[in-house]
Amino acid sequence: MNVSTKGRYALRALTHLAVSFAQSENNPVSIKEISGKEHISNRYLENIFVALRKAGIISSVKGEKGGFKLSRQPDLITVFDVLKAVEKETAPTKCSADIKSCNNAGKCGIRGVWVGLDGVQSDFLKKTTLEEVTGSHTAMNKKAR
Repeated sequence: MNVSTKGRYALRALTHLAVSFAQSENNPVSIKEISGKEHISNRYLENIFVALRKAGIISSVKGEKGGFKLSRQPDLITVFDVLKAVEKETAPTKCSADIKSCNNAGKCGIRGVWVGLDGVQSDFLKKTTLEEVTGSHTAMNKKAR
């Protein structure tokens, strides 16, 4: 899997919602606030948040003190959930996700490598939670200041 900018930005943005979940009783956080802290354009974050909302990872709150918040606890959201919501593909190759996508897949000895890699990669991402990522990301941000 090649994680795109969209996937990386989604995880970075979600760390702010996870901090709000832990420290502020899951109060909504505005896109403007996240955008300023992470140096990501508001427009790009809006597009990412549409996908995350459709996937049920976040919800929106309207109004003056509105914004976005997590739909469930950060320890119940995996990196795999997030990437699946915003990336087109999560498999390392098309044939590892869908054998019908390649005319040679049925007779290709290499496909097994890609299927194996997909399994290892997916297992790791499914075990890694937003809570874990948030701890690492916020610690790195504090060091950078």
